[in-house]
Amino acid sequence: MTSYRLVVMGILLGAGSAAMAQPRFSFGVLTDIQYGDQETKGKRNYRASMGKLQEAVAALNREKLEFAIQLGDLIDSRGADLEPIQRVFNELRAPRYSVLGNHDFSAGREELVPRLMKSAYYKFGAPGWRFLVTDGMDVSVREEAGKKILESLKAAGARNAQDWNGGIGTTQMAWLRRELDEAARAHERAIVFCHFPVLTESSTPAHLLWNHAEVVEMLEGHPAVAGWFNGHDHAGGYAEKNGIHYVTFPGMVESGGQNSYSVVRVFEDRLEVEGSGSAPRRTLALRKR
Repeated sequence: MTSYRLVVMGILLGAGSAAMAQPRFSFGVLTDIQYGDQETKGKRNYRASMGKLQEAVAALNREKLEFAIQLGDLIDSRGADLEPIQRVFNELRAPRYSVLGNHDFSAGREELVPRLMKSAYYKFGAPGWRFLVTDGMDVSVREEAGKKILESLKAAGARNAQDWNGGIGTTQMAWLRRELDEAARAHERAIVFCHFPVLTESSTPAHLLWNHAEVVEMLEGHPAVAGWFNGHDHAGGYAEKNGIHYVTFPGMVESGGQNSYSVVRVFEDRLEVEGSGSAPRRTLALRKR
């Protein structure tokens, strides 16, 4: 009888281990596709992004994904390029989400938001998780307020005092705080998506969101936050600080003879980032709650 019980227990434990080895769900990540029907400039092969996105979409469609998200800069500098590259992105069979990038605004906010999303910043979810999409161009040089912020950053000698960056405004910051508070109350983990990095160690300083320090301070005050995922810095980068993973996904447009896209597999205790091409592989341990 004892032997029988041990066998049964072994089977049950083995089944439990197998279940733990399976991800709860997976999602795809692409960024800085930056397609343009224009000549190559430096390492940026704008026309090649069309074929690379087609290849990435075909690969991601072979996966069982909860969703796929592109982290901004779908196009480079011409609004006319939005329709053809969006058509390819829309071939993804998983639910699709988009983030606004600085280059996207060559199409204009009035066209971008209705075409890519319901709102410039928004939320969606999966079991046990809350995903928050932010608008890092909420404040930018397209408005007088943004120009004044940029001038003050330049006067202070800030390395991110660049007109290709932007900031998150007070209304959106309040929304983000509320959502993270609600995630904690619901015992959910959260990942925040943005085009811009916010932690210096995860990027080059010139690419940081204008009010990055304010955002990091707010994130660290919310235990629900598991990660901040962004693009913008085409070289990519990564850092962990106080249990939060700051991941800069490398840009497709500068991936050379390779491609660049990722599948993130969500486990109970970790995130497995499986990069393809120039996108690296990473294991991100989740802090205990």
